[in-house]
Amino acid sequence: MKEKTPVFSMFAVFAIAFCGAQAPQAQAQTHADWLQWARTPQHTGASPAVGQSPNRKLADITYDPFTNQEKAEESGELLAHYQAPLIHGKKVFLETKTGTYNSCQPPGSGQPFPCGPDDWQTQIWNERAFVWQNGKLVQLWNFESDWKPEPNAGGLGGWEPVFHAAVGNGFVFVPGFAGSIYQVHESDGSLVAQYKPFGPTDDPDKYVSGPLTVDAKGNVYYNVLALNSANPWGFDVRNAWLVKVNHLGGMKKISYKKLVPGAPFTCGSVPCGTQRPVVNLAPAVSGDGRTVYTVSRPHFASDYAYLVAVNSDLTPQWQASLRDQIAPGVNGYAYDLSSSSPVVVPDGVLYGALGENGRGYLFKFNPSGQYLTFYDFGWDETPAVYAHDGTYSVILKDNFYGGGPYYITQLSASLTLQWHYQSPTNREWCVNAPAVDANGVVYANSEDGNIYVINQGGTLKGKIFLRQAVGAAYTPVALGRDGRIYTENDGDMFVVGN
Repeated sequence: MKEKTPVFSMFAVFAIAFCGAQAPQAQAQTHADWLQWARTPQHTGASPAVGQSPNRKLADITYDPFTNQEKAEESGELLAHYQAPLIHGKKVFLETKTGTYNSCQPPGSGQPFPCGPDDWQTQIWNERAFVWQNGKLVQLWNFESDWKPEPNAGGLGGWEPVFHAAVGNGFVFVPGFAGSIYQVHESDGSLVAQYKPFGPTDDPDKYVSGPLTVDAKGNVYYNVLALNSANPWGFDVRNAWLVKVNHLGGMKKISYKKLVPGAPFTCGSVPCGTQRPVVNLAPAVSGDGRTVYTVSRPHFASDYAYLVAVNSDLTPQWQASLRDQIAPGVNGYAYDLSSSSPVVVPDGVLYGALGENGRGYLFKFNPSGQYLTFYDFGWDETPAVYAHDGTYSVILKDNFYGGGPYYITQLSASLTLQWHYQSPTNREWCVNAPAVDANGVVYANSEDGNIYVINQGGTLKGKIFLRQAVGAAYTPVALGRDGRIYTENDGDMFVVGN
């Protein structure tokens, strides 16, 4: 039975009235809305809308007021993962941080402990809704969550994990505390239910990890990590799960240990640790809804990772190792500082892992888990997929770190080069999930402070300067059904268009 508990938010007064509501049957999505990470359950980053030209800024909303403090702790680098702007018609849903940020004294010193990235718990994560009225984005409602990120504790390098909601069938699903999620009404933010797949007792060391994914039927999939409070990254995880909340409110989960039953116990000369998902990863769902894709790694060895296929009833289907596939001794690392997530393509599935070369390897497997090919690319990316002419192309950032060049690259379905667009300022592309519209036009943000619009073939269609952000966070791009472009820079969401 689902747990239904009101939360302390500006709309908590509505919670009791709606706690008994039952999630309705799924409805067909007929518009070009952006409802979750990389838009679709397949994470293709492709929109049937035609994007507008980046002629002017239409809106500028701060969602992270702590960026100056955060950058001061990391010598000017912004080490944070942020939710994609979610768009449904005229409504926009945005992660917004409140609370306080406890700076170290002096910044970067780590003292007095805990402070800075070791004290994320003082921040509060909200899902905030806006609506377009008379050409302006006006706040509609705010839902305050009790979600907290996994602790830094020396294991995340100061990279703040992502808080990421998803929209489906008139509801917004929001990460919550102790492995739970909230379902709120899209129209007013009032609470429908809190789903607690681990029972009524809260365990503060269970964390909703990575974005939520909603499939075409309204089923929600997400990952949960149960860490050791004494030493989260030095001691083994207690357990980890893939969770499903179906469109009727039923809950089910499976341990990652059962998803990768043949995983080794020893990784080289050290214990592997328990299988778990990568932090910040969003599960992907096949177009027919029958298969869920995720990535598992042992807690102590990111280079012993697996791409995992799971049946929609959460029974294991197959596991494909990222070791020795490209060549003997060449491995893909499932890295917790990344936000790469699987992408379902017509003839298989893609996953971008960190490489031993300081960049990354984009792996391609067929639907049965057989390795097909790879492309050496710029890491931390959920690539976009552009369907055309009976085939498709793959679009991703292609950074050569340490001096460049820095490209947006398009590949064929077999992951061979079709075209490059090189950064004119020789700055990194900081987009971790680009967007592509109905005409194959690509939208990507750069560390030089611009959002770029790139034609098929690799020519520049337009750009607009947002804000300079040295050491920018890796952030996604989204498109509305009207073609407005939603992008992020230095803790602000910018909307640009005609």
